[in-house]
Amino acid sequence: MQHDNWRALSFQRLGALLLPLLISISPSAPAAHEEWFHGLDLEEPLRNATLVLCARVDEVQEIKLSTGGKGEQTLLQFKFIPVQILKGVFSRDSLTLNSADLGVWRFPAGQRLERGQLRLLILARTGEGYAITQPSSSLDQQIPPVRGVDDPLIATVKTLLEVNASTDREKGVSLILAGLRGRTGVAAVPLLSALQRRALLAAQTPGAIEAIAPSLADVSPAARAQGANAIRALLDADYLDQAGVHEKAVSALAATFDRKDANYVSRLAMFEALGAAGQQSIDNEQARTQLENAAVSTYAEQAARIHALGELHDSVQSRSVTELLQRMPLDGAPAVQRAAEWALIRFEPASGTAVALERIRAKWNAGLGIANEITVFDETPAAQAAPALLEIWKLDLDEAERDAFVEACLRVAESCSKTDADCHRTAGELVPPLSTTLAGGDPEARHNAVEALMSIDTDEATKALEPRVHEERDVLEKLKIADVLGRHGIRDGYPYAIEHMAEPELLEQAVATLAAIRDPRAIPELRKILETSNDNEWNATAIRALGRLDAKEFAPRFLELAGEAKNPLAPPAVIALGDLREPRALGLLRAGLTSRNEEMAVASARAAGNLAALPGTNADDIRDQLAELLSDPGASQEARGAALDSLLALHDPRLDGALAGAVRDPGLEESDLRYRAEKALRERKVKLNLP
Repeated sequence: MQHDNWRALSFQRLGALLLPLLISISPSAPAAHEEWFHGLDLEEPLRNATLVLCARVDEVQEIKLSTGGKGEQTLLQFKFIPVQILKGVFSRDSLTLNSADLGVWRFPAGQRLERGQLRLLILARTGEGYAITQPSSSLDQQIPPVRGVDDPLIATVKTLLEVNASTDREKGVSLILAGLRGRTGVAAVPLLSALQRRALLAAQTPGAIEAIAPSLADVSPAARAQGANAIRALLDADYLDQAGVHEKAVSALAATFDRKDANYVSRLAMFEALGAAGQQSIDNEQARTQLENAAVSTYAEQAARIHALGELHDSVQSRSVTELLQRMPLDGAPAVQRAAEWALIRFEPASGTAVALERIRAKWNAGLGIANEITVFDETPAAQAAPALLEIWKLDLDEAERDAFVEACLRVAESCSKTDADCHRTAGELVPPLSTTLAGGDPEARHNAVEALMSIDTDEATKALEPRVHEERDVLEKLKIADVLGRHGIRDGYPYAIEHMAEPELLEQAVATLAAIRDPRAIPELRKILETSNDNEWNATAIRALGRLDAKEFAPRFLELAGEAKNPLAPPAVIALGDLREPRALGLLRAGLTSRNEEMAVASARAAGNLAALPGTNADDIRDQLAELLSDPGASQEARGAALDSLLALHDPRLDGALAGAVRDPGLEESDLRYRAEKALRERKVKLNLP
């Protein structure tokens, strides 16, 4: 429930504090003076390393090399004495590496390795030996300094190596949370970075917020900022909207604000975290006070505060934010202006859009750029964004503004779900200006315009796209355009699809495009390929395309091919039988899903989505196999991804348990399959049973 105090104070105090900063032209925010370990992330370098050791710099030699008889190049050679081996095996007394191996030539003269320093070397194996293969932004991030074997950063490295070796991502979360106890400064930052990667699991792990909270009071601004970023990540990942988790997060953030943190980077991160906490930020008096009446420090912080209030979605703030914008100079702080406009639209889309549009016109009339303001409509509902963008298009936009306009149109078009006809109709109003953009200008703007028109997918958008199917140079993009045209009865892309379908990287799109075009020439031409070609690639793609074109007369032949396990045409035949919804193929799937032939397993998983859904079919065992395949860490990611697609198509309840197993698999750490599984968990709001 909203507090009366919150409603009454609204933005008046903030406006009074902010206005003096906005009277003059706003410079860009200066780069913050950061500690060397700000944002330090060691997990991936440690995972990829062959040798990790703490070593002392024993010698530094300068070697002069002549180049071409006229030039001279200086190479530094370093001799390291190992102090502690953390990963891998090193059996010599010293390790000699040069500046090229270490990548130190990239850094300014002030950043250098000196005799006597203790450093953490994270080395991968190359064709010539050891080298640093994952460069960082500074020498210290690339080759971190340590005080000795008892340095807390060494303990953090050991924790991360244990996390990397874990067979369960949930166990990795527990190791990180345990490792955070007592770790501060540089030793805490890499652990917090690793935790953010596992935010979805951490959000449902008891004690996660409590483990992060001490970092918010760290003496190090970098650690405080990373702690706030980690809390924000957990709140964003909490698709269950757990009130207890949000309350703990807000309490920890609010208590930190009471300590009068002077560092704007950490305060910025904390405001962003408060914005993600929702109603609990409004209900907490300390947090509410910070959001409505904290002392002004920087433009960036003010923008973060306003943005947080927009995320909290309280329309009571609308009048005060509007007044604030009206009192701001047109050339005031861009970040603050954009945050205020964005917040207004979040409060109330129609009136907020009107205020933003009025300011855009005023800035344009004054001769000021409006690209920054146009980007506000990237996240605005189509019903408000489309009419506003049409008004903006009437202005004489420069190249940067046109690029921002097209980008906003693309985001509006992409925001419409496939089933929302009203949204697509509204977005369709943007077709005329997008069509104009196709005629010339920046290549990226043209690409975005094409993508927007394909997303709009109306007859008018299709007419605008029709010339592009011939003009587009990228064959994959050409096929995507032809796909859209085909669904609207335009068959101009048929030659491109039939000619390129045997190219492996184009196969899926070419087959989809042929199915969309439905050209009467396709089935006879594909039959001819299948009957006369001795090329397996062409035959395989012909089978795939015939399946998508629902050529049921080929089902007996495909069944014969699919039954020959060693036949290279068996996998495409299985997929085609799935597309044909041929019930006689169900027996083949049962064997295919457990096949050691990866192509057959993938094909069977793909076909199962159609065949297991056939009316009157008893395919519970096949559905069980799909769930087991998705959660099996030993299966290929392609097969597991196909199983995910089929279970989603089947709307099968087995999917929930399989997803919960998949997101715990460390082998999927940075994979597309993990992101897809997490997306499905969010949409289905599956509760993970974590200890």
